[in-house]
Amino acid sequence: MTTELRYESFKPNPIRVSTSPFSEPTDLALHIAAFAALQMLPQEYATILALQVLLTIYILWTTLQLILRYHDSPPLFGPLYQADSLGGFWAKTWHNAFASPCTSLAYHPLRRALSRVGLPLQAARAGGLIAAFALMGAFHVYALSPLLGREGLRRVWWFFVGNGVAVVFETGLWGKESTMGRGRRRGRAALAWAFEIGFAAWVVRGCHVPEGLGGIRWLEVCDVRPGPYGIGWLGM
Repeated sequence: MTTELRYESFKPNPIRVSTSPFSEPTDLALHIAAFAALQMLPQEYATILALQVLLTIYILWTTLQLILRYHDSPPLFGPLYQADSLGGFWAKTWHNAFASPCTSLAYHPLRRALSRVGLPLQAARAGGLIAAFALMGAFHVYALSPLLGREGLRRVWWFFVGNGVAVVFETGLWGKESTMGRGRRRGRAALAWAFEIGFAAWVVRGCHVPEGLGGIRWLEVCDVRPGPYGIGWLGM
C-alpha cells in the first residue's frame, strides 16, 4: 500500500526517474554489494553510517516494490550512483512516494500565494520548494517520533528544510543543466554528495544509529520480552 498507493502509480504520471544501464534487480544487487562492503569498514564514523542508512532505505523499499508493484508503475528510486546534483537527487533519484503530495499540498499553493502578493517568480518558486521540503520533514518527524528522541527529530526536520534551501542555492549557483559542461557537472556532483553525506552524518550523530548490523539490539527491534513461558512476542 505504501509503495503503490501514490499518484505516480497511475497513468498519466509525472515522475522522472534516472535511467540506468542495468535492470532494477541488478541495481538492487549492486546496492546490496555496496552496503556489504561498507559493513567491512570501521563503523564508528558517522559518514559511513550515513551512507549505510541511505543504502538501507533504498534496499528495503526497492525490495518491497519489486515484490508488490503494479506491472506498469515507475520505480520508487533511480540508481544512487547516477545522482549528480541535489536537485536531481530529490527529483529523479530518491524515492518518489512524497513527490506529488508535497508538490500539490505545499509547493503549488505557496508558490501561487507568493506570486499573488507580488514576489518575483523565482522567489515564489523558491518559497514553494522549501515549503514542500518542510512538509516532507514534518511527515518524517511524525513517523519517526516513536523511535527517536527530541534531538534526533529536530535534526531530521532540519535535514529536509536544509536540503530545500540547498537545492534553491544550487540552482542559483550552477544555473540550467543544459548550459553546463562536463567539468561543471562533475564539480556540482562532488559538492552535492559532500553536502548530502555531511548533512546526513550530522543527523545520524543525533539519532544514535547502531554502529553496523552487529550493533543492532535485535530483541528491542522485534519488541521481544521474557514471558512466563520464556521468550515471546510482547502483547501475545
